[in-house]
Amino acid sequence: MTITFARLLADGWAVFRREAELVLALAGALIFLPALAVQLLCDPMPPLPAQPSDEAVMTRWVEAVSIWGQGNAIWYLLADVVGMVGLAAIAVLLVVPGRLTVNESLAVVMRRLGRFVLLNLLVAIPVGLGMWLFILPGLYLQARLIAAVPVVAGESAQSAARALGRSWRLTAPVGWAALGAVVMLFMAQWLAISPLFSFDAWLRQPGHDNPFLIALVAALLSGAGTIYNVGLLMLGVATYRRFASKGM
Repeated sequence: MTITFARLLADGWAVFRREAELVLALAGALIFLPALAVQLLCDPMPPLPAQPSDEAVMTRWVEAVSIWGQGNAIWYLLADVVGMVGLAAIAVLLVVPGRLTVNESLAVVMRRLGRFVLLNLLVAIPVGLGMWLFILPGLYLQARLIAAVPVVAGESAQSAARALGRSWRLTAPVGWAALGAVVMLFMAQWLAISPLFSFDAWLRQPGHDNPFLIALVAALLSGAGTIYNVGLLMLGVATYRRFASKGM
């Protein structure tokens, strides 16, 4: 049977629906709230200049980003690590046999924290480069590596590097379908956040600031990012369950 991107999306949705209560609880506490906190409590990163070809303007922007990073980057990094722990804990809950509790899943993640951190870097670097060079290669790499977190979550002997190769093999039968599913999630997120980013930038200009609206937009942006990341994980879990059971 040919597996389409719609089938993969349906499988991911089915995984989510069966464990929605636990997934939402972990995602809300460990992914959404830290992301919202840094949006509200940290200074926004200086926007890219309108004239990036102007060397003097770009030099001032780089200096502004450096100053911003000294005071804010650690909090964004901490939020990312907590979010990664949340995603890993969800993966452990969904793929480890025996129906672990939330506390047991978090304990498993903490024991393998180094592997999850390294895996996150090994995925983020090539995907980020692919997205920067041309969006589609980055999304293709993202699609082929969606099962890496479930692999580390479900197979205690797997290293971060081997998990990448295993994910590549698991997604081989559905590579283009996985790409289609990831593109659909990416486009949905992009359509949601693009106007929000513009509105957020406008709200933060002198004379336009409105604390309630800023908080609302920050919550919507954090929610969109949470949904996207949980959606990718659900696709990865569905793919892992489908093909790992076949000995791939």
